[in-house]
Amino acid sequence: MFCSIKFVVTLLALIILTIISGTLIPQGALAQAYSARYGERFYRVLSFLRLTDVYHSWWFIGLVFFLWLSLLTCTLRQVKTWKKSLASLIAHLGLLIIIVGSLVTCIFGHTGFLVVYKGHSQDTFITAGNTLKPLGFRIYLDDFEIEWYDATRSHIKDYRSKAVILDGSGRPVFAKIIKVNHPLSFKGYTLCQASYDEKHGLWTGLQVSKDPGVQIVYAGFIFLNIGVIFIVSGKSKHK
Repeated sequence: MFCSIKFVVTLLALIILTIISGTLIPQGALAQAYSARYGERFYRVLSFLRLTDVYHSWWFIGLVFFLWLSLLTCTLRQVKTWKKSLASLIAHLGLLIIIVGSLVTCIFGHTGFLVVYKGHSQDTFITAGNTLKPLGFRIYLDDFEIEWYDATRSHIKDYRSKAVILDGSGRPVFAKIIKVNHPLSFKGYTLCQASYDEKHGLWTGLQVSKDPGVQIVYAGFIFLNIGVIFIVSGKSKHK
């Protein structure tokens, strides 16, 4: 069953549909944001199905695990003829490592949101399940700036948060300007500019994510690329 094409295609189709839903539905936002956007009833449905934090849902982790198990079964079958298909075996190994890294992130990773006011600090964030989690450090908002295209202030060009990371005693560790596509990374967490106080610019909203499996995924891609290079070079030699 695990080596069946129909089984694998079904798994991939379900995973792709899940990823599409995770792209269309904002992940890790506050409950109030979902209620305002979709309505209270529909938000309850989304929350029940874990579609607001889909990549950490038990059923998505199950789908990815079964895909890994299917790939492992096919790889073990190929081990018997590894001398003839070493390149393919390396590529399969790379895929296995990538999926393991994805599972590590799904199980142990976090996504959420935090709001910090100018002149204040924050050391917790709210997950998609509306639970408070500690960051393990404190982020202080030194200043927040909005850049406009013209003097009329009708169109925003850019907005940025001047953030400072504080240690346990409140001393600054380092400073970083957070803006769109320029996140802050510290102790495994990535903080991205997500929203802000449009009227007064007194606070900033940051998307929080922790991806502990990313290094494993990178290692898997190295194996996958090596395997693909060997496969392509082997075919070119035969030609």
